Amino acid sequence: MSGAVRGVDVSSWQHPGQAEIDWHEVVDAGYSFAMVKATQGTNYVNNWLSRDLDDARAAGLLVGAYHYLEVNVPPQDQAGHFIGSLIGQVLEMGVWLDFEPGAVQPGTAQMALTGFLTEVDKTRPGCGLYCDLAWLETLKAAYISIPRLWLADWAPTEPHHGQLLWQEGQKEVKGIAGPVDVDVCDNVRALNIPTAPKPKPTAATTLPARPKLDEETVAQGPDDVP
Repeated sequence: MSGAVRGVDVSSWQHPGQAEIDWHEVVDAGYSFAMVKATQGTNYVNNWLSRDLDDARAAGLLVGAYHYLEVNVPPQDQAGHFIGSLIGQVLEMGVWLDFEPGAVQPGTAQMALTGFLTEVDKTRPGCGLYCDLAWLETLKAAYISIPRLWLADWAPTEPHHGQLLWQEGQKEVKGIAGPVDVDVCDNVRALNIPTAPKPKPTAATTLPARPKLDEETVAQGPDDVP
């Protein structure tokens, strides 16, 4: 893994008892990026989202954000909820969909996945996909296009499936309370991830006008999934 850099992915689970993350210690421990859970379904926003993104970025980490998909909730609504939570955020590591649908029909899961990615791409292009190896094979068999892959595979050796990011397992990381998922990016030069939403069209452009996404006020709820 020559040239590889490591990062962490966090949610409210990494804040037991409202404990803060010391992102400077994370950097000192050798980590270069952080992926932060933003939303789940349509009713949950991680109440540490803005704080973790801002503090991690201030400590010198590249940052990204992800949404946990609930397959039985309209994917377009979930996409709007996710994008609304990220208004004003510059994300060097881009946006991602956490796809862990569980025991559902593959067709149902695939429709939710493609609906979400299509909607997010209108505002935050190039949304990547987090999934495990079993779902990756299912999606490939169904010819589902995956723009960027974040593969969860806790095998002892690095998988080779064209992934941009690889979640290699959980570790204790200085600055974070308890174990945290650790990820590897093999080649930062390959990122080339858009850092901000597409610019709004103006009268000087020929781009078609798009409806404005208003930031949503959402109720806080339990962070059910790390």
